[in-house]
Amino acid sequence: MAWRAGRLAAMGAGLVRLLSAVARPVLVAFLGTPGAAVAGPAGAAAASGGQALDRVAARQQALPGLLRLSRRGRVPTVADARDPVWLGVHPAAPNGGGTAGLGRVPAFIDRDMMPQVEAALSAGEGVVLLVGESTAGKSRLAYEVMRAHFPKYRLVVPDSRESMVSLVDLVVRMRRAVVWLDELDVYLGVGGLTAGQVQRMLGAEGARVVILATMSAQQHGKFGARSGADDEPGRDVLRGGREVIRLATTVRIDRRWSPAEIARAEWHADDPRIRAAVNGAGRDGHGVAEYLAAAPQLLDEWHNAWSTGTHPRAAALVAAAADARRVGYHQPLPAEVLRRMHEGYLERRGGTALRPESWEDALTWATEPLHATSSLLLPHDGDHHQAFDYLHHTLDEQVPPPRIPAAIWETLIEHAGATEALNIGTTAYQRGDLSHAMAAFEKAGLDRGRLPRQWYATCVGEAGNPARAAALYEELVSESTSELGPDARETLENRNAYARYVGMAGRPAEAVDLLRGVVADRVRVLGADHSHTLNSRNNLALFLGESGRIGPALAEFEAVLADRTRLLGADHPHTLSTRYGHAYLLGDAGRPAHAARLFESLVADRTRTQGPYHPYTLNNRRHHAHFLGESGHAAQAAALFEELIQDCLQVLDADHPDTVAARHGHARFLGESGDPARAAVLLTELLADANGDGARDGGTHGSRTPVALVWRRYRAFFTGEAGDPDQAARLLDELLTDSRSVLDEGHPHLFAIRAAHARSTGRRGQVQEAVELYAQLVDDCRPVLGDDHPHTLAARSGHARCLGSTGRAAEAADLLEILVQDRARVLGDDHPATLGSRNAHARCVGEAGDRARAVRLLRTILQDRLRYLGEEHPWTLRTRQELVDFQ
Repeated sequence: MAWRAGRLAAMGAGLVRLLSAVARPVLVAFLGTPGAAVAGPAGAAAASGGQALDRVAARQQALPGLLRLSRRGRVPTVADARDPVWLGVHPAAPNGGGTAGLGRVPAFIDRDMMPQVEAALSAGEGVVLLVGESTAGKSRLAYEVMRAHFPKYRLVVPDSRESMVSLVDLVVRMRRAVVWLDELDVYLGVGGLTAGQVQRMLGAEGARVVILATMSAQQHGKFGARSGADDEPGRDVLRGGREVIRLATTVRIDRRWSPAEIARAEWHADDPRIRAAVNGAGRDGHGVAEYLAAAPQLLDEWHNAWSTGTHPRAAALVAAAADARRVGYHQPLPAEVLRRMHEGYLERRGGTALRPESWEDALTWATEPLHATSSLLLPHDGDHHQAFDYLHHTLDEQVPPPRIPAAIWETLIEHAGATEALNIGTTAYQRGDLSHAMAAFEKAGLDRGRLPRQWYATCVGEAGNPARAAALYEELVSESTSELGPDARETLENRNAYARYVGMAGRPAEAVDLLRGVVADRVRVLGADHSHTLNSRNNLALFLGESGRIGPALAEFEAVLADRTRLLGADHPHTLSTRYGHAYLLGDAGRPAHAARLFESLVADRTRTQGPYHPYTLNNRRHHAHFLGESGHAAQAAALFEELIQDCLQVLDADHPDTVAARHGHARFLGESGDPARAAVLLTELLADANGDGARDGGTHGSRTPVALVWRRYRAFFTGEAGDPDQAARLLDELLTDSRSVLDEGHPHLFAIRAAHARSTGRRGQVQEAVELYAQLVDDCRPVLGDDHPHTLAARSGHARCLGSTGRAAEAADLLEILVQDRARVLGDDHPATLGSRNAHARCVGEAGDRARAVRLLRTILQDRLRYLGEEHPWTLRTRQELVDFQ
């Protein structure tokens, strides 16, 4: 028996060595070097030899689902990859006759950046990433360099993100390998390639691994440090992709060819495809590689297909597939899903009036290679299809980019698995589509980990329900602290978000206390200059201001702005966000004209760096219009808001916070420019649309969220101004009760609501009670906000006016004379509040017995109101009537 066991062991070892010689790339990857599987006592080899062969067979069968194999079922060498189209290079269009025998791709033209790619590889750089626009020629350049320098290397081309992760061990065990990652972003993200895995492949002892990758400029920007707000949830996901990219030597490939590249191409003018591409590029500014791939022609074919009686159904099909990629779904879609999705596009363009072709004809036309090159719709695995990548990039480059229909989001969220749903959710969030982002994160699985819950909670808060977001983050803080510890990045991220939404929910003083702790811990754990530390300091400055501590808030904003400019640059989105906070605080603290100028400059910088329809640009336009109105230009502000509403609806949902805030701004300044009745109607409609009325805490903006409380205050104010003081009083009584249950006692919004309530009390004839309410309000505002804050000045104004109404006109005139000086100093001589105080002062002077002086003052005020407000403004008419009364 011992003999037989020894012989079986020897036979098993010999068989393994034989198989290893035949299929070394596969078996070495899974069994190690020849003989390793039978190392040790012969008896152990006998016991495990059959199991080892079973494992080899099973793993070899699994390879086709992980990576592309040669015709022999083996991992190919680079030399085996003779057809660049197999690796994602676009075939070239024939452009007429004379191309027979020239091959699917033309001769390669050396690109200007080729020496830089070769230098990086010869210097031993393990990862080289080529970045450029779609059809810039990235894949072809990478292919040619790979073929020239690594012909004998094994070529690993993973089939998917998940398979790349599974193949890391195989690559580590290869002696020489090129890992080909065309469209690198597909392999990054949740469940994707990490920096640690890349370093494992590159650091394998005795091996040489090269990773060649390409990436569109658009996707590269998504993973860049400028990709957005630093406090977005799941930043570790983008950060993980960014860390992979940081390991690479990045070479940028320009879509447009240089004169030197054009000159080299002209040496190959005997190929009619190259000759036509050079001529086309010189004529209209497209790149040579674009023309070779027939990308502009394909785009024209798609647009022309909408014509009646041609291929409108195919055009709708391609539109649906292109929007699927814009949604963030980058996997091929089943034909049945595309069939459902395309119907809406066809209907919107005319439906049966277009005389659409059959579904079968549409699919055939869309998948047929046009000009013998790429097709508009690329077939995958039988009945699965994906849009040509040039199309969705082109759509997103339009200004503004076309809206993605709601039905597309909903269909893809329903179809997606957990990982795809998470990608769709992050894309929706970045596009400002918060409702579909929340639906996608729910599909991703709120019970499958904290990341979807973080994203979901952030969407809830940004959509207008910060109190619920704070509650969700409170749970996340507890869980991450328990599982990861108090100093873990995720715990600190959750604490920062929790504090932010506590402040947004109306508890800024509590947020300040929480953020002081987060800042201290982030400084200790991450360092003072870390972007997360600066983000928490930025939040701290914001809520210092919201809690009335204007001086410390401004000082903190200015310090963060200096640090971010030093570390990130003046144009970085985080630097621009600090400028936003600083400008907002200045305006809210009583310097609206200065804030309007700062926002005008900020809008210009946002437009230049992020585009005119970026959500942050639209947000900053809103604040520019707001502070322009606050500084006395109500009619101009109303016009800007009306324009902004239309621009928001081009790219954002109707219930997006910036869209509804623009509606509020339009209503408010329409009322302040002389149409209070219309303003009251618009604000009532806004509250109803935001699900505020009839749902006190529900909807996007429940009626007791801080934002909705502001809307309700202005609705009550304009209701009274429009001639219904009793209804205004009822609205304000209810508003004050609700506000006290939501806002801190020292919250500026609560002071404003108390002032509106005191004013309404006086207008109902309860003047003495109003005097007492105002007096108490002045006493409460001063220690929290300071003497010069607009709310303190407004409370002083109301107190003096009501004193005058009780018969104490001389005392009121003295108080108002001081107030006029303070408002002129803080707000400016031409601010409506300053003019209002001057008017009230003149009236009290006359009522105290000095009618001649009152007339002189009112004549000057009338001229100023005519100049700033116009002839028909109600306040101008009121001053004119008072002048008549005192003459």
